Amino acid sequence: MIENLRPLTQEQRRNARRDAREAVIRAIGPRPTREYFNHSSISKYPPSVTRLIFVWCLVLLLAAFTPSAIRLYVIGSQTFGQAVSSDVAMTAVGLATVLSAEIGQIVFSLALATLGTSKSARRLLIVSMMLATIISLVGNVQLALPGHENSPFAWFEAIAPPIIVLATAYVIKEKILETIEGRHANERAYQAALDDWKTATSNPESHLAWSQFHANALQDALRKANARRKEMLYQLTIEDWRIVVSREMRADRWYQGTEQDEVSVFSLSPAIESITAGKNGNDHRPKVSVSAV
Repeated sequence: MIENLRPLTQEQRRNARRDAREAVIRAIGPRPTREYFNHSSISKYPPSVTRLIFVWCLVLLLAAFTPSAIRLYVIGSQTFGQAVSSDVAMTAVGLATVLSAEIGQIVFSLALATLGTSKSARRLLIVSMMLATIISLVGNVQLALPGHENSPFAWFEAIAPPIIVLATAYVIKEKILETIEGRHANERAYQAALDDWKTATSNPESHLAWSQFHANALQDALRKANARRKEMLYQLTIEDWRIVVSREMRADRWYQGTEQDEVSVFSLSPAIESITAGKNGNDHRPKVSVSAV
């Protein structure tokens, strides 16, 4: 029965092979995207908890920053005004004192999470953060304590804001560091998946199930080529299909192994070549003399 099936042409077999490669790529799946890996790493704590902590840290940072910034602005502008009697300059220096002290604490603390990759960089950032904290502490104490040296609350009210700003910046820094580590983990997972996808799709014929995909494509091509023989196709068993598909897989290799036979046929000895040679340059057959025994 299978002898009556119409075999595939070379073009049909090439198309079937192409369809098999495309089927393998579809089975592997689409190219990975970064969006699929945005949440591949799981935080230790629920996102709602971390967001709540982050929001309250911002509130606390603003609460501690406000009194400390006001004192630093006053002490900075007054100290500078003793040397330069300019209202504009005093205002500018007051703002600069706030930025260099309070904002410096926050900036240097957060920079440790991203820029403190080497020992020297971390040492420089820590020293700068300590210097900004000292400026903030000295400015607050110098302005808040005169006349209230015996008041415990005055001491806490002068010292606590700069320290709270520093502690809050540290908490925010840890949150940012955790977020950065999560992004790095997501990126590593994405790159690994992308490399695996490129390797798998660059050579579909190396897929473990390539033979099955190729056989399915050849079977579909045979069904199309023998569309008028539907009754015969329905009667084919799995074993018949295996024989037919295997025949198509070997169809393009029917000539292999014949090159050596051609070489052996056309490689003649010099004596035979001299006898069977064509015409020579004078358009005469070469003479063959037979010596007497």
